[in-house]
Amino acid sequence: MATRELTGRRPSHAGRLRKLPRVLSVHAVAIVFSVLCAAPVLLVVIASLHDSVYADFSVRVSEWTLTNYERLFANEVFVRWMLNSLWVAAAVTALTVAVDILAAYAFGKLRFAGRDVAFRTMLATMMLPFSATLVPVYLLASELGMVDHYSGLIIPAAAGPFGVYLLRQFVLGIPNSLMEAARVDGANHWWIFRRVVLPLCKQPMAVLAIFTFVANWNSFLWPLLMAQSEHMMTLPVGIATTNTQFTQNISLITAGAVISILPMAVLFAVFQRYFTSGVLAGAVKS
Repeated sequence: MATRELTGRRPSHAGRLRKLPRVLSVHAVAIVFSVLCAAPVLLVVIASLHDSVYADFSVRVSEWTLTNYERLFANEVFVRWMLNSLWVAAAVTALTVAVDILAAYAFGKLRFAGRDVAFRTMLATMMLPFSATLVPVYLLASELGMVDHYSGLIIPAAAGPFGVYLLRQFVLGIPNSLMEAARVDGANHWWIFRRVVLPLCKQPMAVLAIFTFVANWNSFLWPLLMAQSEHMMTLPVGIATTNTQFTQNISLITAGAVISILPMAVLFAVFQRYFTSGVLAGAVKS
């Protein structure tokens, strides 16, 4: 493109041929990495179609069958695990986006005493590993009667400093002139938040929602502590318990893993445009 603008001519055929090996090498590396990433998922899918209880991950299957999937969906407990995962992930996502965008607006556009100190303190908590806060949060949830209840699975996992930081960066990019014009017309903070900030932050909110939903759909350790009865388990925890329920039925376990992957694949396929545009917009603003 630069050559064409400077000389007024398109790159020569010889120039394109010289660039061909480099282009092919880049595509070859991308293909190799794609195959390496897709191979484990493909092996899991193949193992789930085995008829043998002690199936391996061999691509040679004597007889393809969907019996393992039929057995899982015929089990009412497995369906309950799926619904639990869906409800917990959706509820945590909704609460996280709602709380984080409010906090981002406050830290980004409102002026109050101790704002910068509070924001830096909140960011400092991102350096703490989850294992460091696991015990005190569990004890607090236990004292509040949240163990083996949906509130224990949802409330402690809702909101977080990462989402506040991500959304605050976008809120800071909103021109102050828009808000000043709204204040001149008599708008209050709530009206400005709903009519000015929210419409301009749809992309980062979509990105945060995707990250949060995926993280909570795949969450294992916290639901393992909170869900002490079978009917409160989420899908990852429930699949892990099939080791004892079905005596190491590898085919059945991998079938459950495939089912847990499908919603995430659909989520990324549907919201890929918002995810990509939101990440690129964040890179430009930063």
